Amino acid sequence: MLNKTKFLRYMGLTVSILLALVACGPRVGGIVKGAVYGDLNGNGTIDTGEVVLDGVTVTLSDCGPAQTQVTAADGLFNFSNLPEGTCHVSVSKVGWIFSGSYPSLTYPVPVASNPDLPTAFSLFMAPVMRSIPTDTPTPVALVPLSTFTIVPLTPTNSPTPVSSVAMVTPKDKDTNCRFGPGTGFSSVGGLKVGVNVPILATISGQTWWQIQNPQDLPGHYCWVSAAVTNTSGDLSLVPVIPIPTGLVTAITVNVSPGSVVHGFCMGPNAVSFRVTITTNGPATVTYHVEIYNHDGSLRNSPGDMSIVFPNASSQTADPGGAYKTDCGSYYIKAVVTSPNSISAQANWSVVNP
Repeated sequence: MLNKTKFLRYMGLTVSILLALVACGPRVGGIVKGAVYGDLNGNGTIDTGEVVLDGVTVTLSDCGPAQTQVTAADGLFNFSNLPEGTCHVSVSKVGWIFSGSYPSLTYPVPVASNPDLPTAFSLFMAPVMRSIPTDTPTPVALVPLSTFTIVPLTPTNSPTPVSSVAMVTPKDKDTNCRFGPGTGFSSVGGLKVGVNVPILATISGQTWWQIQNPQDLPGHYCWVSAAVTNTSGDLSLVPVIPIPTGLVTAITVNVSPGSVVHGFCMGPNAVSFRVTITTNGPATVTYHVEIYNHDGSLRNSPGDMSIVFPNASSQTADPGGAYKTDCGSYYIKAVVTSPNSISAQANWSVVNP
């Protein structure tokens, strides 16, 4: 058993060892700060008119517990009192994706936490679909890059700089650009050999690339196959989205025996209908018909019906067999409610010969 004197000596030695261990621990006081900019054209740099971005969640990790900050109107973030070492910074904002940094670094961005010298840098984010979100920032005074003190890292093996913007171009001949990622979708455009365009999105497995439709208005997109194209840039930054469903592009209604039926008043004058639906890709189409008198009053409306389209095609269906009417004027509407909304109408009349 320790006597009182030995116990105090033991406790004093223990405290000394603990103080020594604390003294040998990592220094704290590092500062990592900077600004996030809206790279509206997605070219990996900041051009005239592109300004700081608010509402961005900035996450700092690997320097103690992970921390997050959300940028305000000035686009700035500032993490302080950090332990000495190498931190990593990442950014997220709905509708936007990381597109580069100043200085140009890998992602998540590695930065030094040095208690003797603050680290400052800038991050760039581009609209995911190259369609500028409605919350695009109003131009404000930029934060001069010259005010930033860059603390460069010295990695053991410096990676070869790679453009963060993923691009795609045909291998050796012009390629179809389809409404969706697969040959079951209709071709809605094309990409010519020698033309290099940004990749906007992909599907799981990265077998198809979504691009801006080269033959259409801005905001219209199509897909090219990875099998017939070459890519460049950082494909890990390309967002993965679900495979879209095809859409109904056309619908027609035909009345048989025709728009004028010669029958007998007060008699059951039968007509039949055919609904033809066309899609631009695989889809399950839900539709119904509505039959009206000439004054617009509803006569009949059977329930919803469905047609499965395994690929882009047209299918014709009978929505209900023969329909019997007296003399008069009528019309039928075929209404698609899913996957999109579209309708068509046909008129007919029954007359006494």
